[in-house]
Amino acid sequence: MSLRRATAAVFRRELQLFARRKSDWANPLMFALIVCALFPFAVGSESERLRLIGIGVIFVAALLAAMLSLPRLFDEDARDGTLELLLMSPEPLAALLLARVAAISLVLGVALALLAPLFALFYALPMTVAGVLALTVAMAVPTLLLIGSIAAALLVSARGGAILTAVLVLPLTIPTLIFGAGAALRVLQGESAASELALEGAILLLALALCPPAAAAALRISTD
Repeated sequence: MSLRRATAAVFRRELQLFARRKSDWANPLMFALIVCALFPFAVGSESERLRLIGIGVIFVAALLAAMLSLPRLFDEDARDGTLELLLMSPEPLAALLLARVAAISLVLGVALALLAPLFALFYALPMTVAGVLALTVAMAVPTLLLIGSIAAALLVSARGGAILTAVLVLPLTIPTLIFGAGAALRVLQGESAASELALEGAILLLALALCPPAAAAALRISTD
């Protein structure tokens, strides 16, 4: 099987799993919706106050929702034997892992980006800001999943692995959080967000280049 066919098969399999198990994508979306909906009740309905906190709340909620999908990267495959097949595949493991992350990013990233304008309504944010939030969330989700794949690979099948994964990944997502939320804040202030968007895109490209090989190496180490 060629590399293209192998990665396409992994990508299709992940999409089929999402279609069969709707909770895999519905639970993170509901989590983000609940978090974004509860904050206005806690801080009051003053529009200026809501605008000040809204961008940060929406962005953090989206990242935490995406993090809920990290355990499904390897844990279930480790239990049913699929992970052993991936490790024994003649195709590069990094490419197969990238195809898996791409499928999850497509589903969750697009879904959370589409919900960003709805979340923006909770905080009286203009639609121009909501559009930038949708773009930055769509860029931040794959970045988080790529970084998280390394931690998930190291802790595959470990007891309490989900909590440890979050502890390892959250500090590494701070640059993405700063630039992503900063881009929307710039637009809210009537300024250009080009520099923040460029930096967030650079972080995504760096993660694309470095994280799949690192995750593949971590997975081989943790399963030896």
